[in-house]
Amino acid sequence: MAAAAPAEAGTEAEAGDPNPPDPEPVAKLIQVSSWLKKIYGDHFIPSDEVNERTVDIFYDLMECCEAKERDVSLLIEDMKHQEAVHEAATKEMQEIFEDLGLSPTNLSRKASRDLSSLAKSAVILQTKDTSLTSLFCAINNMTSDQFETVQKTREMQQKLDDTKKKLTSALMLSKQSLEHIENTEERQAKERVEVERQLKTMTYLTDKGLELKIRITDAQRELAVRGLDASLTHTALVQFSEELVSLEKKVASLKKEQKIYLELPFSIPLAKVVVEAAKLELKALEDKLSKELDSVAFELM
Repeated sequence: MAAAAPAEAGTEAEAGDPNPPDPEPVAKLIQVSSWLKKIYGDHFIPSDEVNERTVDIFYDLMECCEAKERDVSLLIEDMKHQEAVHEAATKEMQEIFEDLGLSPTNLSRKASRDLSSLAKSAVILQTKDTSLTSLFCAINNMTSDQFETVQKTREMQQKLDDTKKKLTSALMLSKQSLEHIENTEERQAKERVEVERQLKTMTYLTDKGLELKIRITDAQRELAVRGLDASLTHTALVQFSEELVSLEKKVASLKKEQKIYLELPFSIPLAKVVVEAAKLELKALEDKLSKELDSVAFELM
């Protein structure tokens, strides 16, 4: 966006447009132009179309950049303050060493090594100083963090194991489902082939039945034309056969009744003699049965 473009746009709006734009968009345009001039300086500023949307976009971008610049400035100020604090602490320690007649450059190898270890420990533990209180507090905090990390690791491992079990179960279920689907598809394919075969057979039988029906109708017409007696047809013969079977059953029943009547005595006295003979025969059979029952009971005893 050119630096001159906003000014020209504002001039044209003031000269030619009877209704000037609202103050807020104009103020945004002025702020954006000033911001771009501050960024690019004497360099060429890329030109862009000046409208409400582009101004809003550049204005939002300007606010974000300025906010980040403020945050960076605050961070720089804090770092400067920390540097001043550390320099003051360093100077104080140097004065203490001088009062004790010690110098960091004249320490023994063991003292230098211990001092270096202490400094590295303080840096690693991120303590404000190297006092025992700060070091112990930092160690306790790190131990607590380590314990929490171990606890979280165990929980995550437990969740991972549960997830693995669920995943394994889901995979097994998926495999079983796929096998079931394959078996179902195979069975459906076989059933489809069988159904198609049955449909073909049914179609063939239907066509054949229709053909035979037409042939029977044609044959009946031909026989009717030739003067065939209706009693000689298959239907009539079947009906006659059924009637003959019924009559034979009736004749057999009548023959049984006739045989009963033929076996009756010719007079009442003769009938009485036959009845008495039957009674004597029945009594003899009863006596024989009684003797056989007594002999069976004796054998069982």
